[in-house]
Amino acid sequence: MAEKLTIGVVDDHTLFRKGLVGLINELKEGYQVIWEADNGEQCLIRLEKESVPDILMMDITMPIMDGYQLAEIVRKKYPSLPILVVSMVEKEEALIRMLRLGIRGYLSKDIEPEELHTAIISINNKGYYYTDHVTGKLIRALQDDSLNHENSIPLSEREKQLLELVCSDDTYKEIADKMCLSPKTVDTYRMSLFEKLQVKSRTGLVLYAIKSGMVKV
Repeated sequence: MAEKLTIGVVDDHTLFRKGLVGLINELKEGYQVIWEADNGEQCLIRLEKESVPDILMMDITMPIMDGYQLAEIVRKKYPSLPILVVSMVEKEEALIRMLRLGIRGYLSKDIEPEELHTAIISINNKGYYYTDHVTGKLIRALQDDSLNHENSIPLSEREKQLLELVCSDDTYKEIADKMCLSPKTVDTYRMSLFEKLQVKSRTGLVLYAIKSGMVKV
């Protein structure tokens, strides 16, 4: 019998966590949840004192230590451990922040069981899984260190400034304030970047900025 893929689950909502654990253990591919935790701090204890799973599945909003803090520590201490976020937090700012922390997948809690199954298989086989918010093609480019900077697209100073700021947690209104521009003007620059870089979302802008070396992950 093939060895089961091991998974650690971190979520402070007990009912959801137990349901997720039960679902994972019942999937036909043969996965096994080896431990569960209700916050980031408890997760780190499990990783240190019990075992490191093949995939770490976690929420973002948790007490004591949230998903952002946990992802940052896991990235440093367990760099080969892939993180799959399962959360109700769907703001672009949250997704961007988690991408910069090196997560390998991002799912909403209202997904169908089949998509969870697909995500686990994809992360195990390819190393990543993203929905329409982030394409696998962009993620591959993000991880490509051989990017030729001479082929980068020429941008104005204002466009470069906006591109750097969209990689933060700030809203577009807050970005406009920092640039001393009106939200409408910022929107004009944003649409210009969408057209020049051939992307359709803020997430696409962030991934281009990381890929081109404008910001570091």
